[in-house]
Amino acid sequence: MGSAIPTAMPASDSSPDSSVYKHVQGLSRGLAILRALCDCADGRAQIPELSARTDIHRTTVRRLLETLVLEGLVQSSEDDGAYFLTAELKRWGDAFTTYDHVAELAAPILDELSARITWPCSLATPQEDTMVIRAATHHQSPLSFHRRTLGRRLPMLMTSMGRAYLAFSNASTRDRILDLIASKYEAGEVPLISLATFKQIMLRTQRDGYGANHGEWSADKKVAAIAVPVMNKQGAVLACINVVAITRATSPDQLAKKFLAQLRDAATEIEVAIAQSESKVRKG
Repeated sequence: MGSAIPTAMPASDSSPDSSVYKHVQGLSRGLAILRALCDCADGRAQIPELSARTDIHRTTVRRLLETLVLEGLVQSSEDDGAYFLTAELKRWGDAFTTYDHVAELAAPILDELSARITWPCSLATPQEDTMVIRAATHHQSPLSFHRRTLGRRLPMLMTSMGRAYLAFSNASTRDRILDLIASKYEAGEVPLISLATFKQIMLRTQRDGYGANHGEWSADKKVAAIAVPVMNKQGAVLACINVVAITRATSPDQLAKKFLAQLRDAATEIEVAIAQSESKVRKG
């Protein structure tokens, strides 16, 4: 690796606010070059085009590009002198998954919903036999009893979002997850409700149009919640969103009566945002 781009240095203690960091112009300009390359055809361009796109002098553009080459994010072509993005940068981008993008689009919609209904809301996506919380409003809800929820794993059979995901996923997806749960049960790793009970829960969830739980999960017995799926245009479940309350304060039936319509509206808003985002990517 070559020399790293300088990091921001804290302002001196004699400044009016020593907690404020100075703007690192070199870093901003380097990021501008990367963005410009992303916007160019085939992710490649020569120095004059990058200079025009970023309004940065050609000499500075060349210096920034050579730094990015040393860091392994950009390469130059011996044929025409063009610069282009490397697979290393793509690897960085791969860390941002489709599920992360769904959570990013959903966050402001969940914030608005939670502000209206007061109770906290969450969005979770599937991972193996659990649902992983990727967006939540517990930090802003005065009724929240969980402040740190992001990344929390919820068992599918025992939680509203897991039940909604299983109930509204296609049969092959549901069967694969249930096989995984059964194998873990045989190994003594997870509790398993009876098959007859599970079938009743699935039928009720599909009939009602939402998943529910009322203290069934032993790790969180005070939770009452309802959840609905968020789907893509092909009808696959991408995520689920819920409203979370306290068992002693309300029941899932009462939550549904008060908030199900608004929860479904929020799911529809997220689905529209996803479709619009996908359309922009295709046009771009």
